[in-house]
Amino acid sequence: MIHLDGRLPGSWNSAPIGVMETTDLYFLPDGRGWSRYESISKALDIGRFRWHCTDARLLVLRYTWRVHGEWATDPDGFAVVHHSRPDDEVIETGYRVMPQPSPVSGATGTALLLDEHVDFETTFYRGRDAVTPADDPSAAFLPYRPTPRPAPPRPAAPRPAR
Repeated sequence: MIHLDGRLPGSWNSAPIGVMETTDLYFLPDGRGWSRYESISKALDIGRFRWHCTDARLLVLRYTWRVHGEWATDPDGFAVVHHSRPDDEVIETGYRVMPQPSPVSGATGTALLLDEHVDFETTFYRGRDAVTPADDPSAAFLPYRPTPRPAPPRPAAPRPAR
């Protein structure tokens, strides 16, 4: 069965990867999200995905769009976009949400631990509890479509008489 784990919405930040690169994950409560990879070389890569979880404790990230360019310092977004195109990568990974000491500060925080790498990282620490599509740097030139409204409930099928 597919579901959305209510512990995941919000932002999750990696510790710096060798102090030169970082990866962040952003989960929206409606099953959309994005990954953000950036490096000191000014590379910025945003990968939009749809996410869900399975009963087998797998997190599935189905990428739909990828934007690559260079980051700007003000505002926090793209200074230059090199390419923007559809993406069909799918990552299925085991995951755990648990207390974990930060390698940077040593303080214990809530961590998202993945069995597979997402943009070079497997450990992410809780950032903000709430994010919106406007927090995605690629939304400035590739707006999100409104979230579809759920369909009205279907009437129950009549039960056979006994």
